[in-house]
Amino acid sequence: MRVLAGLTVMVGHSGGVLIGRAEEGSDAWWLGHFAEAVNPWAVPMFFMIAGWAVLAGAPPRTEAKMWDRIVRHLVPLACWSVIFVLGFNLFDTDAVDVRHELVRSVFEAGRPGFHLWYLYAYIPLILVFGTLVLFWQGQRPWRLAGLALVLGGSTVWVPFLIDVIGVGYDGWKWGFATYQVVYFVIGAFIIHHAGQLRPPIWSLGLLFAVSALGVLWWESRRSYPIENANPLIIGLAVSVILIVSRIRLGARSKKVFAFLASASFGAFLVHVFFLELFFERLFDIEAGPVLLVVQYLGFLILMAAASFALSLTWGRLRLRRLLG
Repeated sequence: MRVLAGLTVMVGHSGGVLIGRAEEGSDAWWLGHFAEAVNPWAVPMFFMIAGWAVLAGAPPRTEAKMWDRIVRHLVPLACWSVIFVLGFNLFDTDAVDVRHELVRSVFEAGRPGFHLWYLYAYIPLILVFGTLVLFWQGQRPWRLAGLALVLGGSTVWVPFLIDVIGVGYDGWKWGFATYQVVYFVIGAFIIHHAGQLRPPIWSLGLLFAVSALGVLWWESRRSYPIENANPLIIGLAVSVILIVSRIRLGARSKKVFAFLASASFGAFLVHVFFLELFFERLFDIEAGPVLLVVQYLGFLILMAAASFALSLTWGRLRLRRLLG
């Protein structure tokens, strides 16, 4: 699921670039929307997998283990926030105000590391629910509880404080929304019990197809991008979980996917550099339909391969704690 979700994010982001670059109604514009139509379940799936891990699959046993999970995501977030700002400025691929963007990254994700936004919700989510799990087990992780109250409740007290101070800044993004909690909890249940939830496989394929067509209509006719809280995304996510749960891997395939899964977070973090190169710089949006599809598939494969290769490389160099 981690590998599939990471790859699907790349599908959606590349489609989004085509939508942004192409003229509305053109072949490239529609290609981008088809890519986006199968993508929206991917980032919510990160919340669902996290919910399963914290609540069912691998609940934290000690306060130290919970701190370790937080650090494993917080340190790469900090590192890549700096890397993206400096990297895009160095190669002049984006108009980046270095000082402004570095300060901004303390409060929220922005351009150029726009895809890091989910970590500003993911970290508070695992913090709050992980702390609750430890209390449920009879432990008393008071330091975690204090941080959970401060960070988890920041969507309430930060806007109030900003209003009192009168600084006029509304970019605080630490904390989580209701829909993210729903994904977290529902994902934990569905993933944990996927083996018992066995509707006919054709019904799952139909659910995914209908949901994807609904997303295509919504984004092309109503509003783009579709909100993560849209019920259509639940249809996509649930069908993907239950379809994947039917797949039985052999020993060799398990090793391959475990190997790729170890690099999936890092690949997700770095892929925006290749997204910029292949789909912003090199993709010819004026090409004919066949060449558009060939370009898209070719650049998508190159982006995924380069992203996973880099992530695997820094994993071999023991930089996983730093770079994800």
